[in-house]
Amino acid sequence: MSKKLLYLALYMALYSTAMANDVQVSNTSLSGQNTITKTTQVNFDIAWKNSWRTSTNESNYDGCWIFVKFRKQSTSVWLHATLATTGQVTPTGSTLQVSNDNKGAWVYRNANGIGDVNYTAAQLRWNYGTDGVADNDNVEIRVYAVEVVNVPQGSYNLGNASAETYKFRDGAIDTWYPVTSEAPITCGTAAGNLFASSDFLNSATIPATYPKGFAAFWCMKYEYSRQQYVDFMNTLTQTNADARNVISATGTVPNMVVTTPERAANGFTTPNAMAWLDWAAMRPMTELEYEKACRGAGITPMSLEYAWGNTTISPVVTPSNTGANNETWATGNASYNVSVVIIRCGALATASSTRTSSGATYYGIMEMSGNLYEPCVYAGDALSRAFNGLHGDGLLNATADANTPNWPVASGGPTILWRGGSYQNGTTPLQLSNRGYSSVAFGVNSASFGGRGVRTAE
Repeated sequence: MSKKLLYLALYMALYSTAMANDVQVSNTSLSGQNTITKTTQVNFDIAWKNSWRTSTNESNYDGCWIFVKFRKQSTSVWLHATLATTGQVTPTGSTLQVSNDNKGAWVYRNANGIGDVNYTAAQLRWNYGTDGVADNDNVEIRVYAVEVVNVPQGSYNLGNASAETYKFRDGAIDTWYPVTSEAPITCGTAAGNLFASSDFLNSATIPATYPKGFAAFWCMKYEYSRQQYVDFMNTLTQTNADARNVISATGTVPNMVVTTPERAANGFTTPNAMAWLDWAAMRPMTELEYEKACRGAGITPMSLEYAWGNTTISPVVTPSNTGANNETWATGNASYNVSVVIIRCGALATASSTRTSSGATYYGIMEMSGNLYEPCVYAGDALSRAFNGLHGDGLLNATADANTPNWPVASGGPTILWRGGSYQNGTTPLQLSNRGYSSVAFGVNSASFGGRGVRTAE
């Protein structure tokens, strides 16, 4: 990793990312240090494939969540950079929006279009003084980008009237449950209540603070990749990186590497999945948000449907360039059954693929049925319903665990329910409304468990 001397002894490591489906951050640098305001500009270019924005039908768009990490060269500790709300430079054709908590920013198209994008000369303003950096400190900087998809606000139908295991339904009749706001949801067996069988608390309410999917949010377009996970490990101490190494990475911090970096990362326990999300200043999605992200607003559920909205399914077969960033599969729209390997993030999406052939959700999110199970905050007990959608702050505790309040980060707190099936399963667990893979004991890992997160839209 090269280093370049910059203005007033600030150093910056030139760091490019290839996170998932070939998003690239390049030409990173620092400029314009202001010792009065204690700010400096973080410069970068960003490009990714298969981007879109539309104002018809699903009326949504994709983008990237961008965040910055820094390390004083006198220490080995990586910290999360605080961004200024103003002072950014927005590339032509895009919107660059800093989050209200200043932990990162979104970049996305500012007009309708489809195809690859390449945004150059972007700038974010870093409040380095807020982060305890002195004017003459030597600092190493890394810029990260994660592809995300906007899931717009809107009413949607939760569950189904067909035979999915432990599905959500109306309390009195076997039909789906309409979610029309973020207001509390009464659970029970009366008409108009939300009901589910097997270990679901069919009493009391799901409070207003529990994210229900009606409000807009950004969902990761893909499960996070092995490269994304090793990038996270390379900002930890060696002891913590070794403890978090469920992907068989080799080498030592800060230069650990992993084979098949474009493949979805797997083998997680709940703590591993949550640590990455807190580090990236994201949050886990709820199981209600999972269904909204798959089905879409105002769509009538189809019996036994998968995330792509119908029952057409075939396993991926005949790979080319396995594990590389150009891995493709000759046929198939989902990775399932034990004979099939975990696929590259976004391997089924092409410029000409359809929702069904690529296995995409209504909003264009990939691999939500099959490949790896998605970690979702359970809605069925009081502790899990206390989850209130707080985002991670980019900082972990001393043992590299997530430490955001009301997260599923410790035994006895909110629970993760794994949704969407995996490459190890037959077709039934892949069904959109299937809730049959109940929560597992805290800390238990599985080769079929992956990682994906969201951020509430602003």
